[in-house]
Amino acid sequence: MRMRLAAAAVAACAALLASAASAAADQPKYFYRPVFSAELPADMKVDPAAVAAVRFRMPQPEVNITGPFSITSVPIAGEAAATEEQMAAYIRANNPQPKLTGSVEELVRAYYEEAGAEGVRPDVALAQACKETGFFAYGGDVDWRQNNFCGLGATGGGAQGLSFPDIRTGVRAHIQHLLAYSRTAPPKKPLVDPRYDLIKEKHPEIFGKIAYWTGLNGVWAVPGKDYGEDILLRWALAQRPDASDASLRAAEARVAKNGDAESYLYRGTVYLLRNDSEKAIEDFSTAMKSNPRTLPDPLLCLALAYAQAGRNKDARHAYEVYLDAWVNDADAWYNYGLVLLDMNDAKGSDAAFQKALELTPYGGAHICGARAIAAVRAKNYKAAWRFLAEAAAKDPADTDILSNQIILNACLKPAARGKKTR
Repeated sequence: MRMRLAAAAVAACAALLASAASAAADQPKYFYRPVFSAELPADMKVDPAAVAAVRFRMPQPEVNITGPFSITSVPIAGEAAATEEQMAAYIRANNPQPKLTGSVEELVRAYYEEAGAEGVRPDVALAQACKETGFFAYGGDVDWRQNNFCGLGATGGGAQGLSFPDIRTGVRAHIQHLLAYSRTAPPKKPLVDPRYDLIKEKHPEIFGKIAYWTGLNGVWAVPGKDYGEDILLRWALAQRPDASDASLRAAEARVAKNGDAESYLYRGTVYLLRNDSEKAIEDFSTAMKSNPRTLPDPLLCLALAYAQAGRNKDARHAYEVYLDAWVNDADAWYNYGLVLLDMNDAKGSDAAFQKALELTPYGGAHICGARAIAAVRAKNYKAAWRFLAEAAAKDPADTDILSNQIILNACLKPAARGKKTR
């Protein structure tokens, strides 16, 4: 009977979560979240047989292994890091219906050809255009039909700025304006930026003097605090590895062109996100051999790939070596705990999760949820209930936490009088 009740409760959980997903897809609807007590009710206990008959939502690893980059050391001149395909996908991901006088592909191609011809980084210039236009949604003084992608001549107060006859001319004007700031040599293409000569003649203090994107702070835009940093953040997001075919093609191109540790780490990360753990292990191992001190740490990447492949002993060893050097990496402690949990080391996993929580001053709902699963494995159901309550308090919208609360609640039965529930 108890098994049937648990199964029914799990089915009800699935229905509730389906309604939650429907509500999320059809805003602004909401779904009802059941309220659970912070502690296991004193008159109830968890039935171990019921627990054995259900399946909890298992915590997932944090795959956050993209290496840092120096936002002050990215020059305006240079080659693209992101591919045209990645930039087009990034634009559409942020605005499915960009306002353009042509296609997204036409815009991206124009940036890569015009910037490439002048030696300017086309992907970063396009990231600047994304910032200036709100991913080509516009909405300010400049109208999308002007083909003005960087606010040229738009000085505020309703001034619409300059207009250009087509996408390519607007892109060329943008690139030439960047040239006015970043070099003294004239543009190679016919001049279409009316403000190029203005900077050259009236502002010798900045003409050709700004080599880095962060040097545009307070110059291209006023006050412009963190202007260049924001552009570079968008650029980094555009080329961030993911599971898409576009990302894999970009990764293959990096390896073919550079063949360095960073390229293998990038492609390995794409493989990892595509659940191709064996290829990920191969690439991370290559990176480890060629440059073990690069960032992100190849050992951390290997640990994630080993865990994905089910090679838990290798994953545990890799995490332990990594954490001996990087003791303050909260995500690594959390992922290490998941490996120990999968190896049925509930006590060890909980210790790792506690360390991760100590290093996570804000949030941490997923860590509390993982502690709950470890407590269930240890048959410490009171602790499991409490950890789930803590997780729900940190993130009430997490449906995995909610489903586990519902499942554990379905495993309750009246406690016998005079006996304490563990």
